[in-house]
Parts: sequence; structure tokens; C-alpha cells
Amino acid sequence: MGITGAVFTCTRDNASANTFMLAEYEKVAKEQEVTTQQPWTFRVKEGDVRCIAHIINIAVQDALKTLKASPAEQAESYRCEQGAARIPTSYSESNIEVKNTLGKLRRHTYVFRNRRQWKDALQKQTVAAGLKKLQLSLDMPVRWNSTYEMVSAVIKLQTPITAICATQQMDLSMRYIALTPEDWITLHALQNFFYIFVKPSQKLQASLYPTLNFTIPQYLKMIKKLEALQNEVGISSTIGLACIAAHKKPNEYYTLATNHRWSHSGVATICDPRMNLNVFNSLWPSSTEEVKRNRVKQQFHDVFIQYRDRQYYLEEEKRDAEADLPQLPMEPGSDDDLYISHSIYQEPEWRRWLVEPRPGPATDILKYWAAKQYQYPIIAAIAQDHLAIPATSAPSERVFSNGAEF
Repeated sequence: MGITGAVFTCTRDNASANTFMLAEYEKVAKEQEVTTQQPWTFRVKEGDVRCIAHIINIAVQDALKTLKASPAEQAESYRCEQGAARIPTSYSESNIEVKNTLGKLRRHTYVFRNRRQWKDALQKQTVAAGLKKLQLSLDMPVRWNSTYEMVSAVIKLQTPITAICATQQMDLSMRYIALTPEDWITLHALQNFFYIFVKPSQKLQASLYPTLNFTIPQYLKMIKKLEALQNEVGISSTIGLACIAAHKKPNEYYTLATNHRWSHSGVATICDPRMNLNVFNSLWPSSTEEVKRNRVKQQFHDVFIQYRDRQYYLEEEKRDAEADLPQLPMEPGSDDDLYISHSIYQEPEWRRWLVEPRPGPATDILKYWAAKQYQYPIIAAIAQDHLAIPATSAPSERVFSNGAEF
């Protein structure tokens, strides 16, 4: 069996060329000879796995557009001439408080970075406040987390920055764009919003080679946190509207990936002994979310049936092959009949697995399944396939980019 017939998922970003490529690959896979060992082929509907890192990036970029907070291409856009500090104003736009706050912040950051007197004053005030010196940085369009880093650094230096701006005589025009208490409240709200994406991004960075089983719970927690923050700040507030925009894409992609009979994301997570079905019970505890819990449970059951049937036919082929071998005659007076096993009813393997006690979070999954493969042979086969599904295409993209150096 070649590799074409063995591939059943492909993790990729949202480029339209990849959509066309997978459609063509499905046609090629259908032409492969179906065997008992590999009775199914790649299908786009189930096998198309979207890169989690790419989805998070799309979500945050959509939120930045809603906030009207996308940074300028050039840092020089925030340059303030001495005595002429201003931020562009627009009376025709709505929900511009975040835009205005970030406009002030970026111009202050530019001044603290590029004017010697301001830089020295900030260092002195930082030391006087007993804080660690930080290098302020401007954000850039291609990295959403740079906006988070910019906001977080300024919040850490809120005390010295406020003190300088309140007493400085270096440029009185800067008082027209001073950060007000309302601006600082907005910056703290922005920090809370961005942090929802920062933690999963750190846990799912490409260098860790995250797999789908670990990623899906992080992904669903991110969606739940967006919903919680939206309810906290109100859906009509600027941050609430950003939550709605950021929630849309992740929720759409997850629904698309799980709204069919076989869902690799749910199956992979249930095969992880540290999580199993319990993680979905924790993420969706309410009675209104019972449909979601039942769906992922049914999807796991359907995949189990698929693998169980394959195992049955493999064993049948083995029995047929053994039947063709010459049989040794039974010895007269043999006691073999005393050792014939009589089957007794026990819970199906998949049901037993769903109530299996969970080990600790530091459990080595490979060692765990090496020990459990005879107790749960069919689920071990499912785990062997599904626990290896990459959650992000970033590692392969990095290798591809490095190829230009050769």
C-alpha cells in the first residue's frame, strides 16, 4: 500500500490553492486499490483540517478591523512634530474610542522611543517607581500579537508614563493627546481581549508540533472565553463587537469540521487518555449543550464501528489462511475440550473506554497506549492514527521557507 492510500487527513492553511489541491488529491485517492487493511480513502469533507494558528490569526485580524485598530504599514505615520501633536479625528465613524486610544498610544510610544529627553525621563521615572525597565515597541500589521505586546508593555509602565505626561514641559502639544483614565480602562480591556488568544497561541506554537487531540480543548476554551467576555462587556460595546467578529471564524470552522458523521477533532481528543470524553463534558456542561456532547460521542462510536469492522475482516482473512493449512489430527482421549472458552457478556470496548479513569496531565501517551493496547485493541488502532494529526501547518511551512536557503 502506497502513502496515497494511507493518508486520511491533511492540515493546511486557508489558501484557495490548497482547496483545489485537496479536491484533486481526493480524485487520486479514489483511484487507489481498496484493501482490507485500508478500506477507506481520503475525502475532503472529513480529511480537510484547517491550521489552528491560521484560524486564530484570521479571528484577531477580523477583531482589529471591527475595532478600527489595525496598525499603519509605516511607523513614521505616528511621528509627531515638536509642538504639533495631534491624532486624526473623524466625526462620521462610530465606535472609535479604541481607535482614538490606540492612536494616542502609538504616538506616545513613537515619542518615547525616538526623542532622547522623553526616553531618559521614562527610564528615570521607571527606576523611581521600582519597576523593571522595558523597551516600548510599536505594533505591525502582519503580527497581531505585536499589538498585545505594545499594550502590555505600556500598561506595565502606566505609573511612570502618567507621571511624565502630567508634569512634562518638553512638548506641551502632547497634552492634547494625553492618555486619560478612560483610555487606560480601554487599554486594560484590550489586554484582556488579546490575552484570550495569546495563551492558546503560546501553547500551540509550531516549535512544539501540537497535535489535534491537545489543540481542540484549547480552541474550544478560547471560543468560550470570547463568549464570556462578550456577555461581560455587552454586545453593543466596542469590545463586545470585537468579540463577535473574533468568534465568528473559529466557530464557523469548528462547526464545519464537526458537522458530519466522522470528525477527526473529537475522535483524536477522546483517544487522548488525559482528556477522553470528560473534557467535552467540562467544556459543555449545560443542558443546552447536550446536543454537542452527544454528537462528539456518536462520532467516536461511528469511527469505532469503522475500525472494528476492519479488524473483523482482517481476522477473517487470517482464519481463512489458517484453514488452508493442513490440520493436525486430534489425539484420542485429548483434554482440549476442557479448555474451550465460553464467552460472557461485557460492555463494548468503546463504552468501557469512555469511563476509563484519566491519568495525570504529564502522562506519556505513547507509554500509556503501549500498556493499554491489549485491553483496548480497536481504540489503540484509532489512537495510533488520530493522535498524530498535526494541528498547524506552520512547521511544514517553515521547512518549505528554509528550502530557499539551499
